[in-house]
Amino acid sequence: MSAAKQTAVADQYSVSSVERALGVLNAFTHQRPELSLTDIASCTGLHKATAFRLLATLCRGGMAMKNQTTGLYRLGFQIIALSEVAKTSTGFIAQARSFMRQIRDELNETVYIAVRVGDERITLDQLEGLRDIRRVVAVGKPSALYVGSTSRVLLAAMPDHEIAAYFSRTEFVPPFPGAKVDAQILWRAIAEIRRTGYAETHNKRIAEGASISAAVRGPADEVLGAMTVSIPINRYTDDVRSRTIEVITGAARALSRQLGAS
Repeated sequence: MSAAKQTAVADQYSVSSVERALGVLNAFTHQRPELSLTDIASCTGLHKATAFRLLATLCRGGMAMKNQTTGLYRLGFQIIALSEVAKTSTGFIAQARSFMRQIRDELNETVYIAVRVGDERITLDQLEGLRDIRRVVAVGKPSALYVGSTSRVLLAAMPDHEIAAYFSRTEFVPPFPGAKVDAQILWRAIAEIRRTGYAETHNKRIAEGASISAAVRGPADEVLGAMTVSIPINRYTDDVRSRTIEVITGAARALSRQLGAS
């Protein structure tokens, strides 16, 4: 079935009220976890009366909550419950956790796993490092698909025509002052990732760190996600780098085989 026909079929079976409710839920972000009714109407393009009815329904279902003091809305606890169900029902994440624990215990550093969602990547699970000073990521927070080793592994897994289309619609914002990022730089990084089987990024200009990522594949050799080790820059020696590459790529291959990859 062609992409146009698939889109037409999807449109045929779409439910406008559900789409509007999803729009309301997606209006909440890490930057704006609480919103007023006016904010939500503005973000979604809905009339305030429609937004109010949708919010009332979402609140009754536990998907949203209203602060009775401030009048602001936020996501409800039912969202958390559903996210836990999603994680446990996805065999990929459940099986990945044992490998993540092995990596964390061997390297004493933070390990996390992320997937691509449209033009972004989202971290689904994380095991924090065992040292007093360690790097962590925000689970569930969307990140640009061109920033960091995790994102670039997911980017490299896309077909070239999809990558080119993504580049054409994306405004590249440097992740920190002085950094350079553009399509040419990313194409070179993609070629290197495809050649070596892992991605590496590090930032020695500010008090950040380094990360090394490898792809996790499924039965059809498709990339299901990326597994990453994150290390503070002051511990990122040549020996640590070499050991981390060995451990993360080996674990990613072993997990991929367990998931049915060739």
